[in-house]
Amino acid sequence: MTKLASRQDRAAKVQASIAPAVACPLCPEVTAEIGLEILTKSLGPEGGHRWWNASSGTQARAAELIDDPKWREQALGWVDTYRADHGHGPSWRTFFRAPSLWPEDTTVALLNEAMRQLTQSGFLDGTKTPYGLRRRAHPEA
Repeated sequence: MTKLASRQDRAAKVQASIAPAVACPLCPEVTAEIGLEILTKSLGPEGGHRWWNASSGTQARAAELIDDPKWREQALGWVDTYRADHGHGPSWRTFFRAPSLWPEDTTVALLNEAMRQLTQSGFLDGTKTPYGLRRRAHPEA
């Protein structure tokens, strides 16, 4: 695939993930203007989330969360319910603000590390596409 074709493919995927959020009656804050802004930002030179190296303590704390089957199922179930109710995945911010899901003293670093670990462990998909979060159908072993 050429570089241009690859960018066009990414643009189509991002646009397809944003459109349901703009049309969602449960998400009035996601206007067409906001959708365009998200699309532009996602396709710009800084598009896509860049992981950073979390401290060993943060990595261990995130691992405790995602290794807990009860918490992991609660988090993934929350994403499933949101997607079923809205017709699109939640934004990271909405997922991070999910009531009763995250410990009270959660930091942004922990949230990002948990997302990275859920993704790399094969439980979560769609982290590079706005409103694309979803449970991965068949987690990797």
